[in-house]
Amino acid sequence: MFKIGDYVAHYKEGVCEVMNIGPLNMSCSDKGKEYYTLRPLYDVGGTLYTPVDNVRRQVRAVLTGEEARKLIDEMPGIDTLWVENEKKREELYREALMKNQCREWVAIIKTSYQRKLKRLSSGKKSINIDEKYLSMAERFLYGELATALDIPKDEVKNYIIRQLDS
Repeated sequence: MFKIGDYVAHYKEGVCEVMNIGPLNMSCSDKGKEYYTLRPLYDVGGTLYTPVDNVRRQVRAVLTGEEARKLIDEMPGIDTLWVENEKKREELYREALMKNQCREWVAIIKTSYQRKLKRLSSGKKSINIDEKYLSMAERFLYGELATALDIPKDEVKNYIIRQLDS
């Protein structure tokens, strides 16, 4: 169970802060259940509610700084999701994104970025599906790494590049 003030990774909203824990005074909520009230860190104005029992695994603990640095070190070895069929690849992207796991987001980013470079080098445009999932995976990954490493989100990409180059 998380505590008020903890940061968690939400499967649809990214990093959130636990603002409250308890029953909700809403008609659509189960009065016998406790809920986390979550505030997304990188989306001002939103509030989320998710059951504390977390049966659907909607939230998990954010990586620690050590786990984040280890993940960055392992990035070159993380496999891509290389599938030629557009519909199949989109399905894989969607499934990977919903797993709410940083390694899956890295796989999406690597795949989308490599596909983009390959298409651009042969004079073609990048594909919207790749761009869409690249953007979402970067949003989730960079938000979590920023929180774990205590650096601004807009500096995460350059931080990763510097770490991988050293």
